[in-house]
Amino acid sequence: MKYNFNFSNMPDFVLIKTGEFAVVEDFYKLLKDLLASPKWVKGAPQIIDHQSLDLRKMTFEDVKMIQSIVEFHSAKLGGGKCAFVIQSKNKSLAAELTNPSEKNSSALIKFFSDLSTAKKWVLT
Repeated sequence: MKYNFNFSNMPDFVLIKTGEFAVVEDFYKLLKDLLASPKWVKGAPQIIDHQSLDLRKMTFEDVKMIQSIVEFHSAKLGGGKCAFVIQSKNKSLAAELTNPSEKNSSALIKFFSDLSTAKKWVLT
């Protein structure tokens, strides 16, 4: 499991880049480590850059589990937006995850296939 936190854009957002990552299992640890960081600011948006991962094997149940992990930590996260950036070859997954008919319980979580669009969203 690899991930690193880039706090250089705080308080606008924290950029989290992942690699060699078991999505569901490691995401829980990632959030725990983020919240434990002395540089973390409650309510700051997060951009989680998963572009180095191949998510084609990710199931809808995995997505629901990640959403529940974010919701479990929501009080400590402070209501900031959370943008997931995934590879463009996973665009169909991103479209499915952001489909209005399948909206998750939090409008603060969205999936993108490019970093610049994710940044624009968290900054608005």
